[in-house]
Amino acid sequence: MTNFDYGPIEFYAIGFDGDRPGPAVLQAIDDLVAAGTVNVLDLVFVRRSPEGELEILELSDTTDDGGVPALDLAGLAGEDDILFLADNVEPGSSAAILVVELLWAKAFSSALYNAGGAVIAREAIPAPIVNAFLAENAD
Repeated sequence: MTNFDYGPIEFYAIGFDGDRPGPAVLQAIDDLVAAGTVNVLDLVFVRRSPEGELEILELSDTTDDGGVPALDLAGLAGEDDILFLADNVEPGSSAAILVVELLWAKAFSSALYNAGGAVIAREAIPAPIVNAFLAENAD
């Protein structure tokens, strides 16, 4: 029987107006870690100047961690991943590139694998879209 060391991972680009996210964002990430929902594997900040130049700031390059959770696999988000995810960062704004392991899905992934199954497709729908749709179609 196979037990995976890591569960599935997801990459997120979380956009913000201005040059950096506020402390509430880091607290929300920390809360997910504390609840055992996710494991933060990597976290990178990007910001695009008003002129359109992209700056990439690895968490390890910061002098003050600002309460950011410890990273399990810092550097997992490669430059190509970061550039792809940062493509939609508008001039004068920023984003956190977050790579998380879905701890809730770790045992499920092992069970699927052991049963000869595999996830062959997945589609994510952002929460604002789900909530807007449900509100619009509520009885």
